[in-house]
Amino acid sequence: MVDNVFNSVSRVCSTIAAFWALALAFLILYDIVGRTFFNTPFDGTIEIVANSMVSILFLQLPYTIYRGAHLRTAVLYQNLSEFGQRAIDFTVAALGVWFFFSIALGAWEDMIIGWEVDEREGEGSIRVPIYPVRTLLVFFAGVSMIAYMILGWHALLGTRPIFYDDEMEGVEGSHVEQPL
Repeated sequence: MVDNVFNSVSRVCSTIAAFWALALAFLILYDIVGRTFFNTPFDGTIEIVANSMVSILFLQLPYTIYRGAHLRTAVLYQNLSEFGQRAIDFTVAALGVWFFFSIALGAWEDMIIGWEVDEREGEGSIRVPIYPVRTLLVFFAGVSMIAYMILGWHALLGTRPIFYDDEMEGVEGSHVEQPL
């Protein structure tokens, strides 16, 4: 149940991030065309893109972590026993929980201050609000921490997380091998 809910929520967040990145691509294209051919750039493009990149990254992190789709060196891992692999998986999960808890805790005060003072970035005609980005950072650091907690639980029990792809097993060309 927890796996299905987390998998669905993290997929939705990753999809939102993908469409956000696509929208940024069009914004950049609009800015370049406007600047080059009409001498009218889109004001605030730099600020919008800079703050959006952080948001996109943190929206995609939980899904990437949960799926095990981040960089991983398998030279040592694949030659270990099941217990050794589970020990590494649990250690990585514990470090991930600690890391994202530290990020959430460290960014919490700045997020609160940002909301209190209506923190914005940019100069001239457009000032982009920063506090929503800080809020996304804290929230999705927490969600990433939960992803590592779930993976740690699976490592302790010797089970594997349930992915949407597991439901698609009979469909030709849909199965992707996942590491334990």
